[in-house]
Amino acid sequence: MRVALDAMGGDDAPRTTVEGAFAAAAEGVDVLLVGDEAVLDEEIKTRGGVVPNLHVRHAAEVVEMDDAPGAAFRSKKDSSVRVAFELVRNGQADAVVTMGNSGAALAAGMFACRRLEGVLRPAITALVPGLDRTVVLLDVGANTECKPEHLLQFGVMGAALAGAAFGTGRPRVAVLANGAEADKGTDLTRAAAGLLRERADIEFAGYIEPGDLLEGDVDVVVTDGWTGNMVLKTAEGVLGHTLGLLREAAADGVAAKAGAALMRRSLRRTFGRLKAGGAGGGLLLGIDASAVIGHGGADAAATASAILFADRLARADLPDRIREALRGSMSAPIGVVNAVPGK
Repeated sequence: MRVALDAMGGDDAPRTTVEGAFAAAAEGVDVLLVGDEAVLDEEIKTRGGVVPNLHVRHAAEVVEMDDAPGAAFRSKKDSSVRVAFELVRNGQADAVVTMGNSGAALAAGMFACRRLEGVLRPAITALVPGLDRTVVLLDVGANTECKPEHLLQFGVMGAALAGAAFGTGRPRVAVLANGAEADKGTDLTRAAAGLLRERADIEFAGYIEPGDLLEGDVDVVVTDGWTGNMVLKTAEGVLGHTLGLLREAAADGVAAKAGAALMRRSLRRTFGRLKAGGAGGGLLLGIDASAVIGHGGADAAATASAILFADRLARADLPDRIREALRGSMSAPIGVVNAVPGK
């Protein structure tokens, strides 16, 4: 198995991406760094030179974070993110990881690797670390307006991911709503709940409120991309603010500093779990590739985690699992066209 890494994607690329690739390679993963060869070679030299399972594939262009995704896909044909997805399509890699522009990753995934047969809308998926399990939350940004059948497919794809990544035999799937009662939610959520309730291959758990994501007993939560994105960004903001308050408290006097020193290892382990569920990023589901999309500010450790997670998904044949789950259950109606963000 080989993972193609968009080595130029991310706020501090290629330093952090190359460092993360070295860490993943040390764990036995075969990594293909995609980006400006001269720049990558310099980064590699600072770390002692190429190791046997670390390779470079030249790509002359970079999609910046503020580039319009659709326009960048069309105009930057040799961008590192596009080339990384094309390597998977051509069979030269088995999975792809990018910490760059998520819209560009969505466009590259859809047009380079194509949607899986029957998929109405690919979805960007977040992994939320709960108390005793990692919760699959989708969509978190690809589709701001959805129909009930889209949320149904999100549930089916999310359940396939839970099985491939975490070994969940019969995933419990819930719909995000403003209350647990059956009459809560909107026309969209109520209709989606009705469709999910009819599925025999998943266990429908009803509605779940945002506040119960971390403590609930569900494996998959589905919603539209606008709501999911707002929930995810709110959670990230609250976490960042909480960490800031803890740092202030830990520096407040000698006793606090001593206590913080004693708690440092436990706190690092605890808050480390909150970084994308230990996966280093979210996923793009519904395309013919195992694709992990990380945060632009990801550090080397998060990049390494994303590479290791992508390798695990490729070995578990995630696209085939999703294809099998969808086969015979529904197909995309004629005339459905997926909009590319920024197009």
